[in-house]
Amino acid sequence: MTDTAELELRKLLKAKIITNLDVKVLLRWVDEMEEFGPEYIENSSEWHDHSLDRDWVGYRSSSFSHSGRLIYKIIDHEVVVEVHRVTTDHNYKK
Repeated sequence: MTDTAELELRKLLKAKIITNLDVKVLLRWVDEMEEFGPEYIENSSEWHDHSLDRDWVGYRSSSFSHSGRLIYKIIDHEVVVEVHRVTTDHNYKK
């Protein structure tokens, strides 16, 4: 997880936008990504992972809660993670 993503995560937790449970789930995602790789995440029914388009071409999204999304990009086999909270209508505007 990038330093920027970790900072965003801390801000969201402090603002009570995400919960401690959300953080645990996100850390499990990171562990699974590190242990099994992107193909595992993409094919797992748990994460509802999918590619994005429009402003997010080249990025992927995994669900960490009903409305929470983890947006990430793979660059030269390195996973760069950006954490965003998205509304239930899945508005991905930057």
